[in-house]
Amino acid sequence: MVQQITKKKVHICFGLTNMLTVLAILLFFIRKTDNLPPIWAFNIGVDMLSLFVCIALLFSCMQDKKNYDMTTNTFATLLVSNAFAVFFDECCWIVNENPSLIILNKLANVLYYSNAPIVTFLFWRYVTNALNMESRLMRIADKLLKILLVPTVLLCCVNMFYPLYFTVDELGAYHRLDRFYYSYFYLAIATLAIVIGLIRSKSPARQKWIAFTFVAIPIINQIFTGAFYGISTQYASTLVSIVIIYGVLFADRGKSLAATEKELSLATRIQSDMLPNIFPAFPERKEFDIYATMNPAKEVGGDFYDFFLIDDDHLAIVIADVAGKGIPAALFMMVSKILVQNFAMTGRSPKEVLKITNDQICSKNREEMFVTVWLGILDLTTGKLIASNAGHEYPILKKPDGDFELIKDKHSFVVGGMDNVNYKEYELQMEKGSKLFLYTDGVAEASNLKKEQFGTTRTLEALNSVKNESPENILKTVNDAVSKFVGEAPQFDDLTMLCIEYNGK
Repeated sequence: MVQQITKKKVHICFGLTNMLTVLAILLFFIRKTDNLPPIWAFNIGVDMLSLFVCIALLFSCMQDKKNYDMTTNTFATLLVSNAFAVFFDECCWIVNENPSLIILNKLANVLYYSNAPIVTFLFWRYVTNALNMESRLMRIADKLLKILLVPTVLLCCVNMFYPLYFTVDELGAYHRLDRFYYSYFYLAIATLAIVIGLIRSKSPARQKWIAFTFVAIPIINQIFTGAFYGISTQYASTLVSIVIIYGVLFADRGKSLAATEKELSLATRIQSDMLPNIFPAFPERKEFDIYATMNPAKEVGGDFYDFFLIDDDHLAIVIADVAGKGIPAALFMMVSKILVQNFAMTGRSPKEVLKITNDQICSKNREEMFVTVWLGILDLTTGKLIASNAGHEYPILKKPDGDFELIKDKHSFVVGGMDNVNYKEYELQMEKGSKLFLYTDGVAEASNLKKEQFGTTRTLEALNSVKNESPENILKTVNDAVSKFVGEAPQFDDLTMLCIEYNGK
């Protein structure tokens, strides 16, 4: 969800900045440039160059799709605010010393002044997010800057009716007043908060120094423009700071994400290797044919399947779904899988395996995670299947001459939910040619862009369309049907399936 919101926000910011750039170019050509003072032309040129830089940075954000997060969201907002600032600065010079545009001159300068605290606050937010300045003092500073933002902007708006920071005379010329420097009060408070935050931050030293350029470069620019009245490059200097920070912080974050992706890739391979993934699984055994797949919603998932021979005549079949996703669910999944297999190999019945597994998990489960499990033990000689269902989806069975149908078995409580649970078990008779389909809720609950779910009915239709095919082809058909139904909608849950065909002794 955050990625979708950020993607939309970045595209909107990119569109707004392009629109401002086009308007800036049009205004420049509409203004008669033959009588434009050189210093004004310099300021306008710097402003238009700054707009092009904002476009380039936003375009870079659009291409960096893997980093769509709240930091990118704030950064894009900061850039478009800075773009508005340099656009308003250009407007101020375009309408200056034009007696017929006094109102527009005042409005352009009010918008220019009002945007300063907004850009400052957004930069504060960006630096605190990017450098993880999380502390009680920083939260207080954040609330203070939020509270002060509104009156600071309102004071800038006062200039439309009363000359507080500037005035526009009857000839349409802009003049700064002695109270002009009071408009820097908000910037001073934010600067102090940023400096304190940088000192207390545990981020790398070079990132702190780079972030400090937001303070240093505008101050140097202010000294420079103070010596040469008429030069207006405040927001251009701010943009230089943003460019430097973008280059360093985004590069560092890219390295960190690359390392994380490498670790996740390794975790994905480890998890994949934990599950049976070589088919045919038992080529020497003719009594059954089995096939299974798992497609995690993230790099690693919480679903798992398993099958293993307890002895020459008994095959254990497991499918499970951990509550949650990502690394925590994957770790919990691996623990649950190992416990179920270890206890099943001792010859216990399914209900006994689930009970002892539940007791073991509940004894050390501070995160209160749980897993739904369907466990069956198939006698390969007789075809008798003894199963126990711990809150999992209904199994789907096909008799030799029939269709796939739901088996509404009795559910017991989930594994890991509470201590001392007694699990029920039941029997199914697998005849020669019978097929059993097991799955997680990621199949039935797969949703399309209209928020419609694939559902059990569509699952049965897909199964029965290839009911006489091999387990491998059956799973591929169901997977294709789910993919076609979901379309462009993102996958929100792991999708795991298993199918076994009993051929008899």
